[in-house]
Amino acid sequence: MFLEPGVTIIQGNNGNGKSNLLEAIYILSIGKSQRATNDRDLVRFTTKDINIKDESLGIHTKVLANVEKSNESTKIQCDLFEIEHNGKKAEPQQSNSINTLKQKHLKKLVRINGIKRKISEFVGEVNAVLFTVQDLELIYGNPKTRRRYLDVLISQNNREYLMALQRYQKTLLQRNHLLRSIKMGVSQMDELTPWDHHLVIDGGFIIYTRLNMIQKLSKLSLDKHHLLSPLKEKLNVIYITDVQEQELSCDQSHISSLFKQKLSASLNADVIKGFTTVGPHRDDFKITIDDMDCSRFASRGQGRTATLSLKLAEAEYLSDARGENPLILLDDVFSELDSVRRDMVWRLVSQYEQSLITTSDIKDIPNNSNHDMKMFQIVKGNINPIN
Repeated sequence: MFLEPGVTIIQGNNGNGKSNLLEAIYILSIGKSQRATNDRDLVRFTTKDINIKDESLGIHTKVLANVEKSNESTKIQCDLFEIEHNGKKAEPQQSNSINTLKQKHLKKLVRINGIKRKISEFVGEVNAVLFTVQDLELIYGNPKTRRRYLDVLISQNNREYLMALQRYQKTLLQRNHLLRSIKMGVSQMDELTPWDHHLVIDGGFIIYTRLNMIQKLSKLSLDKHHLLSPLKEKLNVIYITDVQEQELSCDQSHISSLFKQKLSASLNADVIKGFTTVGPHRDDFKITIDDMDCSRFASRGQGRTATLSLKLAEAEYLSDARGENPLILLDDVFSELDSVRRDMVWRLVSQYEQSLITTSDIKDIPNNSNHDMKMFQIVKGNINPIN
């Protein structure tokens, strides 16, 4: 399927693959699904054996695209396939036995122009902003959802952050394992020293980077919210961290020093609980309207407008930071909006170089929309142009 610049509308009834299409495109931006909690959920267990460059693949999912930028074409590809632990190709499952599942694991392979890359090199090759009706989870969902959102956004433009995040997660895993070992009397406290050192360095950088991003998002979101909200309410995005002061400084060394102190103070509690109780892996952010926490006091309409403002701010940030427009993906969003907000969102997203919008009802597309937009229909995964 070739997508031209401008706005493309994909119309189709629910269950025909509209969301799957946008999910596939977004995977090429961030290297993972925005919906699935586990990569295994993306694999089709009916797929026939496929061989790709000496990799014996059994159960397999492949997403690829050619990206045109500045008269230059880049081929990007993400493969997920299930293999046995001994490296032999996995046969399609004939049962749901636990033993069978334990013998296999999922492998992810990403490439740019046919060359294998690390995920940190792959993420951000294509920038995209995805709007879905599930975006309300950024307000009403759990902290893990909001941390993931922030990490994905930052990683698209900051590979140093993504690598620090990967190191931090590995160090945290080792530290938690050691804490449980200390609790059992197998290991000693002083064995934590090297792990704490690495945790503080990467953790301080993560908090520092997130804090700067939240400040930028807050300003941009306020501007967008004034466009979308007739009441001109004051929207604010606030970072919440265990490394807490009245106003957290934006100095990275100071943040790392505070984190080190908190880590030391929580040591006994960490050993008792068997896991690390402070750090950026437990941080969060909240959205307020007129200084009131949206998750507690905002109406559904206010919450929807606030999340739209945040996502539009994300698009503007990526556009400014990268010097090129991100791909805008809207998954059946207009059905959730009144006519005034539909028109405003349309005007904002249609300013970007390329937007892909799905809808189950073409009547949800604003009446003042561009007549030059391209329209397709999707039926059971098959996409055809609408004349």
